Amino acid sequence: MIVLHIYIIGAAIAYIIGSFNPALLISNIQKKDIRSHGSGNLGASNATILLGWKSGFTVAILDILKAFIPIMLTRILLSQYALLPYIVATCVILGHIFPFYLRFKGGKGFATYMGAILGLSFIAFVVIGLIFLIVSFFSDYIVMGTFTVITLFPVYLAVFTRNISFVSVILIASVVIFFKHTENISKIKNKEEIGIRAAFSGKFKLK
Repeated sequence: MIVLHIYIIGAAIAYIIGSFNPALLISNIQKKDIRSHGSGNLGASNATILLGWKSGFTVAILDILKAFIPIMLTRILLSQYALLPYIVATCVILGHIFPFYLRFKGGKGFATYMGAILGLSFIAFVVIGLIFLIVSFFSDYIVMGTFTVITLFPVYLAVFTRNISFVSVILIASVVIFFKHTENISKIKNKEEIGIRAAFSGKFKLK
């Protein structure tokens, strides 16, 4: 019963932490509402396109840290609960995607997912991160790299941990992120998706 309570409390705290949205904070500071432009998402990609790469980079770092820090604290302070870091990881991601105070409309969760990978496995973060950069660069679309990452990390866990519980919990986050990005595939087919090179050109930046 105590273990169950620990998991529930950990999940709730992680969700609340995840619901903090750096993209909303930075766009409010700059007095620009990115929810009304671009993809409308409160995430690093849309912030980069509409606010510039410096703001987008800041959002990405903060989104990564809000997953990385609670996961590492969980691993250090509550190491006896092996499944808890994975629950925290997924709940932080879900909090980012479905923040309660924004009518459950947040970002798409990729940067936070990368923060979760960093907190759970540094080696996986480096290897999968490099693959992400390669796939995204050659395809010119971050979404292609995103799909690669959310597929590879559960596979990595299955191979190296052989723990079905770890894999199952992370798969929840992977599946949610996949469905949040399906609209991007439609935009690519219709040639409406903004590519990486176009985004960094700054021509879509809000004035």
